[in-house]
Amino acid sequence: MRFARLTYMVILSGASAWCALIVLAPVAASTPAFVPFGAILYAFFSPLCHQLGARSFHLFGWPLAVCGRCSAIYFGFLSGTIAYPFARRILRGARPGRTFLVVALAPMILDVMFEAAGLHESSNALRAVTGAWFGILLPFLIIPGAVEGISQMFTQYNPSSIQFKKGPIDA
Repeated sequence: MRFARLTYMVILSGASAWCALIVLAPVAASTPAFVPFGAILYAFFSPLCHQLGARSFHLFGWPLAVCGRCSAIYFGFLSGTIAYPFARRILRGARPGRTFLVVALAPMILDVMFEAAGLHESSNALRAVTGAWFGILLPFLIIPGAVEGISQMFTQYNPSSIQFKKGPIDA
């Protein structure tokens, strides 16, 4: 499990950089010398999010690079990743089951469905809360799987450790 901490650090670094880019877009757009860089960041995130200004949080008069729900998911993911080693051991290989995924997704899906059906008008605050809930819980699904996958990928193959069962032909 020597790759467990490295895998965790790569995920943490990636989530940190991702969130920094989301915030950097309005910072760059509000700084005359960096407006082109801000435009590049907004264009980078545009395939991932609708970027509707009315559904976004703003910084310096500019929307973040993604909407409020997406921002909450990404920043929630970063928060959950930071909290992960305090809640579980990084080396622990057990992954939560499907019920955990349903609990993580249900509030967000219900909010989207109720709004689409016209049963209620969702607010940025509700979008942020349901997105953050999902984002915070997501690392508890991703980190154990990533640690296990990377460890298996880089574990050296040892042919002497393979044991074959005797079948009817060998008997």
